[in-house]
Amino acid sequence: MATTKELIEQINHLFTENKLESFMDYFAEDIVWDMYSASGHTTFNGIAEINQMDGSNVAQHSNFRFSTIVIEGDMASVQGSSTTTKKDGTQYESNFCDIYHFKNDKIVKMSSYVVDNIK
Repeated sequence: MATTKELIEQINHLFTENKLESFMDYFAEDIVWDMYSASGHTTFNGIAEINQMDGSNVAQHSNFRFSTIVIEGDMASVQGSSTTTKKDGTQYESNFCDIYHFKNDKIVKMSSYVVDNIK
């Protein structure tokens, strides 16, 4: 089994390489993912629901920068920012904080908080 620090390093590496599909390999089948943003709150229960997510506005490329990582037991918090080029060519910048709960090297619960950078 990997340590929580090793898991977060692997996950962050996938984000910097824009390998988001590989990131999903870390999800437990029954993962609960809460997403909070200016557009509201969404909860996905299980991989099946996440796979049904509307990907019409998914970015073509994102640049992630990680600033603060806190690890406590089987939990980790990752704070950072991202710059994204959307499919329509527009630029999008945000700050985020993801909180991970691991069990047996899989993410069983995740909370994502995203704040848009408005210029």
